[in-house]
Amino acid sequence: MKKYYLVLFVILISAAAGFSQSIYVAESVTENGEAIGAKNVWDIDPWGRSLYIVYDNDGPINDDILYLFIDKFIDGKFQPFDSKVIEVKKPVSRIKYDYKFKGTGKFKVYIVNEKEETLSSLLLTLRTKTGESSKAEKSDNYYDGISMIFCEKVLVGGTPLGIVRSVSLSRNSGSVYIKISHYAPLNTNTILVDVWRKGNNSYDYDEYVESKKYKVDPTWRDTFFKYKFYKQGRYKIIIYNEYDAIIKTGYITVTN
Repeated sequence: MKKYYLVLFVILISAAAGFSQSIYVAESVTENGEAIGAKNVWDIDPWGRSLYIVYDNDGPINDDILYLFIDKFIDGKFQPFDSKVIEVKKPVSRIKYDYKFKGTGKFKVYIVNEKEETLSSLLLTLRTKTGESSKAEKSDNYYDGISMIFCEKVLVGGTPLGIVRSVSLSRNSGSVYIKISHYAPLNTNTILVDVWRKGNNSYDYDEYVESKKYKVDPTWRDTFFKYKFYKQGRYKIIIYNEYDAIIKTGYITVTN
């Protein structure tokens, strides 16, 4: 009889382990929002690291808004550290949030719905990266002097046309070209673009919009891409290199 209960206990524990975790911290995501390279322990650079927090509901998400909470283990207990509001664009079964982690330690990451119910949680450990990467020295200082411009078009050869500080949803369909130029090679194989919006009645750009990743040649001294806005407001654009060091930050206003 004891053997029977032991086997049953092992089966139940195994089943729970297979279905308990639906929140992941990953390096990237697929087009369908699935986490790629998910881990619970990460080594991060001194200037931080951007990682995707992915919540998989294993079915349609019915909530209009979900809340991302991050607690940090301090003085023997988890204490509130950060929180974000995530607008759910239906229909969808997964949501992702590109979060810039700064600092090391033990963290609890969890998703809460509008009824204040915890849908899923994850224990996360962040450690200081040891050893030196071949390009780890490429921190923010390397990109001092780089320029970012917003324009209506980019001609063949990379010449910008119609430099703007704002874009119109009605006149330009919310589309604008963003170009960065440097006196030295960009020294990165990809650029990560974070888009933030200044929230209503807020002094900070605290409303996360989305992230984009583009492939570039590390020998290039400049590059550009087209971006489309869908909502009025003031926006902050942050561009990172492949090591999550900030290349440049720019600001633009989107009008009707």
